[in-house]
This record gives sequence, C-alpha cells and structure tokens, in this order.
Amino acid sequence: MRSTRRRHAATLLLLPVAGITLAGCGGDSGYETGPEPIEPTISQPTVDSLCSILDAQQGTWKALGPEVAHVAFSGAMTLWTQRDTTANAAIAYDRYIVDTVTQRSCPEVRRETLAVIDYPDLKTALNGF
Repeated sequence: MRSTRRRHAATLLLLPVAGITLAGCGGDSGYETGPEPIEPTISQPTVDSLCSILDAQQGTWKALGPEVAHVAFSGAMTLWTQRDTTANAAIAYDRYIVDTVTQRSCPEVRRETLAVIDYPDLKTALNGF
C-alpha cells in the first residue's frame, strides 16, 4: 500500500514539471534560421559560354533528331554547370534562369535550340536535369 502512495505522490510532483517542459515545445524552436537565401547570379562570361555551346551543337543535334538531341542537350548542360558551380546553383535555385539569360544574351540561338530539341522552353527541357 505504501508503494502505491509513493508512486501517486511522485506522479503528482512530476506533473507540474512535465507541464513546464512541454510548454517550451511551442512554435519557436529556438534555432536561428539565418538570412533568406540569396539567388545566385550567372556571370555574363558564363552565359556567353552557354550560348556558344548551344550554337555549336545545333547542327549535330538536328542530325540526331529531337529525342536524342534532348539527351545531348542535357549532357551539354551538365558539362556547362560542372565548369561553373554558380551556374549550377542558379539553376537549382530557379530553372527558369536559363531561359532568362539566353533570351537576353542569345535569343536566336535559344529559339533554334528549342526548335531542335522540340521543347517550349529550356526550363521544361531541364526537367530531368
């Protein structure tokens, strides 16, 4: 009988402590989240390099047909981003950045590349990238 009373008394003593502990589990985790991420930008020389790569490959890609050309395009994009990690980060942050920079820097090359790989935009072509 005594052990039951002791357990009951111990439980009553621990309830306020448990309540205080659980109250601290609210919305604020207590961890600093830091500043919002900054969108990486692709430098103009890197964009020029991309435009040159796309322009140089179009003849080969036309001969291969749209399905294989798309695979070759993905390979070219992989190699391009491996050379410039900022470009890789920019694409990971926003895939539409490739459309934005090519529309600004080499719109004709972009248009011809899209015709060869048979995609509406480069963002969609990068889907599996």
